[in-house]
Amino acid sequence: MKKLLLIIPMHITFESFLNPAHNSRNFKKKDGKVYNSLSTDLPLGAMSISAYLKKHIDIDVQLIDFNAEINALDAFPFENFYDCCISYLENITTKPDFIGISSLFSPSFYNFIDCGKAAKKIFPNSLVIGGGNIPTNSYASIYESARSDVIQGGIYYDGLCFGEGEKPMLELLKSQNPIEYMNESASWITYNKLHNNPEPLMPKHNFIENLDEIPFLDYDLCDLKKHSSNQVVSSSYGVGDKLGFHLMTSRGCPYFCTFCASHRTHGRKMRYYSIDRVRADLIKLKDKYNAGTIIFQDDHLMSDKQRVYSILEIVKDLGVISLYQNGLTLYALDREMLQAFYDAGVRHLTLPVESGSEKVLKEQMKKPLKLRISERVARDCRELGIYTNSFVMIGMPGETKEDLEQGRLNLRNVPTNWFNVACASPIVGSDMHNLARQKKYIKLETLGSDFRTAIIETEDFSAEYIQDYQYRMNLELNFVLNQDIKFGEYKLALKAFKNVIRMREDHAFAYYYSALCFKGLGQFEDEKIYFDLYLKFSDSIFWKKWIEFFQLPTSYNDFNQLTTLPPSVNFLYSSSERFVELDTQ
Repeated sequence: MKKLLLIIPMHITFESFLNPAHNSRNFKKKDGKVYNSLSTDLPLGAMSISAYLKKHIDIDVQLIDFNAEINALDAFPFENFYDCCISYLENITTKPDFIGISSLFSPSFYNFIDCGKAAKKIFPNSLVIGGGNIPTNSYASIYESARSDVIQGGIYYDGLCFGEGEKPMLELLKSQNPIEYMNESASWITYNKLHNNPEPLMPKHNFIENLDEIPFLDYDLCDLKKHSSNQVVSSSYGVGDKLGFHLMTSRGCPYFCTFCASHRTHGRKMRYYSIDRVRADLIKLKDKYNAGTIIFQDDHLMSDKQRVYSILEIVKDLGVISLYQNGLTLYALDREMLQAFYDAGVRHLTLPVESGSEKVLKEQMKKPLKLRISERVARDCRELGIYTNSFVMIGMPGETKEDLEQGRLNLRNVPTNWFNVACASPIVGSDMHNLARQKKYIKLETLGSDFRTAIIETEDFSAEYIQDYQYRMNLELNFVLNQDIKFGEYKLALKAFKNVIRMREDHAFAYYYSALCFKGLGQFEDEKIYFDLYLKFSDSIFWKKWIEFFQLPTSYNDFNQLTTLPPSVNFLYSSSERFVELDTQ
């Protein structure tokens, strides 16, 4: 029996894990230290590959998901991620024949490298291979770093899979000579093929066209208890502490959004699980695992509206909660579709608004979306009783300060419950990355960058300006001009502010606007408690800057006299000059 060890690196950079930024979620371990929050989503790629391999060959598969493992630790005693990898691999009692390391997200690039080094160090005779978005889009960079980092006479990654891994992995494990197979297969990239081939390397996908060929995913591969403690999912409205099970019912996306690189892994042609297969999987998740929440992670769920109606009927019949973290094309969310989501028990949707500037949507993002559609969808959701997060990205190549201002003003008209404002990050393999490199707009190394750190600099703005503007928009849209407060939904707003405090216990604005909500609810004892906490944390240099900018009261007497927002608020929010002055101080 062959033995395969699958490894998932930590999704975020090690530096950001140890030193979370002001605009990131964080949590405190029992060692008293504060760390950046880790997303413990179930690793669908590893689970799918494991199930597919077990269907065809006799194989033992183990998993180390460092996101779930590190999240579960009471203390983090390691000085670097490499040492963490070594510690875990030393506890593997049975030597694996193959070690597969899968990484999806750009910030995990250097963690992916460390996993490969550690695997080759502990198991020098095992075949170490990589897969996922990072090796698909960054194989040249991976092997470039390997040229000067040879371990025991060999490169730490024996091969890298291009695109989806089920069929390439099966063919590899069935081959008599895996190294020879990878050097001959168009779906595998090796150091030898990349550097000793006179012709440019042109790797090819090896897709499963009929996704029903993949068995029910291997959920037993995971430690479900460790994966259940996902702060991102638990903060979703209406979910509570129910264990979430991730599912992807389709692959591919035909759109050409410049910031996305998913087509490099899954292609642009849509492929689907059949509705019967989706129904069977959901029934099994509920019956075998008592699944209370299903989290759909399709890149383009709305490609077939009738299919979505069918999926929602299944969700409704089973009585499970469903979440949709991405894939919700807004033009397809008409009132009838939203009503179907509501009837299926959906009470939380994430809306890809992307930008408040139609010029940026059309020219910089290549996204077929009008702002009036975003406004209408958010309004319909509010009327139906569906809580919404709206995702927005700023700092695109070609975006100007005028676009930023116009977008910020327009977003005030989107009555969403919460905005997730991100800095444009040039993912390797995306058109945005290609343009940013061509124009020399990239300030920092893009391998390992994330959506919370601005790294693009253009003729129109600096990276520091975008970083500051991102946080200004977050505070303005989510706190100062909070839509729930505007509509008098104080309890709803309070739930969001308390969630922020759960992630960031020193968040002065969350305490202040919680106090404002308690004032609106007539709960004056709690109002005073939260205002005092606001004063406690407002004394830091970081919060003083924003308190002065938004002109929040700094005494309980001034706060107690408020009946509405501060008198200068309308002038303040229309003044771009004031923000420029703040940024240059």
